[in-house]
Amino acid sequence: MTNIEEMSLETRSNYDRLMRYLMNYAFDHHIGIEFTYKLPPYAPSVSYNEPGRLIIMNSRWSFPTHTPFLLAHEIGHVLHEEESYFNLNDITNRKGEAQENFFAIKLLQQYCIENEFHFTSIYQFARSFAIPKECYYLLADIA
Repeated sequence: MTNIEEMSLETRSNYDRLMRYLMNYAFDHHIGIEFTYKLPPYAPSVSYNEPGRLIIMNSRWSFPTHTPFLLAHEIGHVLHEEESYFNLNDITNRKGEAQENFFAIKLLQQYCIENEFHFTSIYQFARSFAIPKECYYLLADIA
């Protein structure tokens, strides 16, 4: 499922609770978040550390159920600002993106622990949080 409107009320309630958790996590770490409708549907979310710590999320993103994972990923970028891999080259950029994908997975896992959500497999966890399949190789490190 990629459309929020297709979610059941219970699922939508869980989605909203997850988004509150992630936004509170960001705010607790002095990171601002802005959701905007001004970007085209395929424009990725971005994060900044200067002049302030800010994440801009695309409210028109084509796959809105991916938004929690993307927000967790962007929180990682802001928190790990000292990692100077941004745009250096393809290898360091991929390493940086993998690091933030791993951070996002760990943050979602922490949410599950704090809320006593249990899954029969790491893949059920990944599907429940719309973690992109290209990130599944990272799941082995958190199992």
